[in-house]
Amino acid sequence: MSRRDLVIILLVALGTAATTTPAFGQATATEPKVEEGDIEGAPYRIQIPDPWNGGLVMYAHGYRPAGAEWRPLPDALGAVFLQRGFALAESGYSRQGWAVEEARRDTEALRLLFVQRHGEPRRTFAAGHSLGGIVALALIETHPDAYAGALTVSAPLVSAIQFFSEQVLDTLVTFEALFGDALPEECRPVAEAPQLSAATAEAALQAAPALGEAFALRWGVRRRELAAHLAFYHLIYREVVERAGGHPVDNRNTVYSGFGDDRALNAAVRRYAATPEALAYLRRCYSPTGLLRDPLLAIHTTYDPGVPARLANLYSVTTALAGREQWFVHLRVEADGHCNVGPPLLGRAFDQLAAWAEDGTRPEPGLLR
Repeated sequence: MSRRDLVIILLVALGTAATTTPAFGQATATEPKVEEGDIEGAPYRIQIPDPWNGGLVMYAHGYRPAGAEWRPLPDALGAVFLQRGFALAESGYSRQGWAVEEARRDTEALRLLFVQRHGEPRRTFAAGHSLGGIVALALIETHPDAYAGALTVSAPLVSAIQFFSEQVLDTLVTFEALFGDALPEECRPVAEAPQLSAATAEAALQAAPALGEAFALRWGVRRRELAAHLAFYHLIYREVVERAGGHPVDNRNTVYSGFGDDRALNAAVRRYAATPEALAYLRRCYSPTGLLRDPLLAIHTTYDPGVPARLANLYSVTTALAGREQWFVHLRVEADGHCNVGPPLLGRAFDQLAAWAEDGTRPEPGLLR
């Protein structure tokens, strides 16, 4: 299995100086009018339904490996917004990978293009899956006058620094400390290896089966998914290291616990100092403030190994510290897998967000039915 296939399986990632002339699709009673083009290297697609209710959804797609081809939102998910009368605009970003900076800039440029061509929408919402949810969060925190609210799906609503430290790097260095002797030399140190395949990770885990089960339990990952999970985390960590020009997080202050013999583990864990430039890069990509002025509705599956629901739970604390907790609601979906929220539930969540923005009807936190 290629690394690119691995990313698609794990994430279901939904997913130049001037704008090119768009190509217009033929609108019918059932088909939206389609505009496609490019803004400074970022491809885009705009769909406007007939009839159009005057609203707009700016959609931000999830993580795709650096160099991967952009694919617009699948029709079944795009129909959630179009069938409700909203126009849908999607940027493919000028760069893939951990492209939060590019995604924010390119999505905002597309919104401004939409306004230039079609006028100011009656209401504009941001929406996104996974990494795209971070983009949607950043947009409503930094452009509150432009948006009426945002909907995020399976997004890590914490700082990129926290996600890459507590989830990605910590998983990799504890894996190396416990299973490093079973790894080939070219995969050590793990965080510096050019590649860690799922097959290589699985072979190391099988060298100590009971320890592998315990390690999976510690990180909240099913054992059968653990090797692919490790390979994906390695891929995104190495991509950020290359993009940012060094290790972006620091684990020298970290005391690891919950692994059995924690004293021995902490002695064995490899320690890294963050490169200042790389750390600054992660600060920009993105550090939530909680300073909401518009509704944010987050939905998350109950089992999501790559982006655990607790990373969205923590945004409740961020908003409470900012005194804006009334603008955030987190709903759970009883399902397994990253972004595993189908059109019916996505539509119900969007209806609740739209009602909240329209008349102040705040959804009740808890289970999304």
